[in-house]
Amino acid sequence: MLGPTSILRQTLTREGGVSYRLPSIPPSVYPVYVLQLTGGILSLIPYGVAVTIFIACLKSLILQFRRSHMSGNSRPQIRQLLYVCVIFIAGTMYTASVTWVMIYPTLEYPLYPGGPLGWDLLHYSHPVINLGNAAFTMTAWFSDGFMLYRCYVVYCQVSRVWVVLAIPGLLYLTSIATGILLLTQTSHPQSSIFSQVNFGLTHLSIIASLHILLTLLVSIRLLSYRLRIKKLMGEDSRSLSVYTSITTILIESSALYSTFALLFLIPFAMGHPLSQFALPLLGQVQVISPLLVSYRITQKTAWSVDTTDSMKVTTGGIQFEASEGRPGVGFEKECSHSV
Repeated sequence: MLGPTSILRQTLTREGGVSYRLPSIPPSVYPVYVLQLTGGILSLIPYGVAVTIFIACLKSLILQFRRSHMSGNSRPQIRQLLYVCVIFIAGTMYTASVTWVMIYPTLEYPLYPGGPLGWDLLHYSHPVINLGNAAFTMTAWFSDGFMLYRCYVVYCQVSRVWVVLAIPGLLYLTSIATGILLLTQTSHPQSSIFSQVNFGLTHLSIIASLHILLTLLVSIRLLSYRLRIKKLMGEDSRSLSVYTSITTILIESSALYSTFALLFLIPFAMGHPLSQFALPLLGQVQVISPLLVSYRITQKTAWSVDTTDSMKVTTGGIQFEASEGRPGVGFEKECSHSV
């Protein structure tokens, strides 16, 4: 009597040339399904990175809170702790939604017309999918809002800082409006009001443009400080590399986020399935980038209002005033403007 293993071996030997792909998935859709599944699985790796950075931020902030609570000045730490927790929770909600989309339709609807991907598209208003869309949009808002504030910190000594922030501010408000419209569209796919409008491309184009613009603004400002310091201080500028190194500039400007935004937006605008691969990764990078900056803030190695205030650029050189005992969080005081 043949066992299950022997029967399976004989069947595989007999049907060696037969394709075992799901018959419900059209050949033209199969690459999209593969890229979506691959991107979703790989996105769990950067989520693990986000968890690690979040725990590091949490430990550092709790330690700072205990110290500052004794001196009665714990508000900056509370605000930063609240921000870090909110954006991490939103990122976790998005990860849970992506994981559910990878597992549930594949197991429950493998023979659905168009395959699991076809089920996703026809049930895009499902509560779990809506949860992921809302979480993705929220992380984009939190990340861009944080970057907008960091841009203000870097430019706060410019006399007309509002000129620098005017266009990014308008783009940010527009991204909030289009994000709300996009969530409404995905929640009610049959609504005739939005059926002819592609709010997805509009919204994602705006947030990508906003973040790339903020990345350029912050990078240019920090790079100008780096060149000025090296010119005036020479070899002595190495002691200030914590504020002006290339690594610092890349982290402070959230260049990682801008890179992944382009990797997603360009294929998405072209209708290429590669966008399905980049989307879940972008959702994780939206969380990692601000967490990296937040961790540098907790370690007092990030560019802050105190850093800008303590730097005096003169014709004779650059002087850093002692900032011993300052919180250095960048949430605690307003900037004094100068040319």
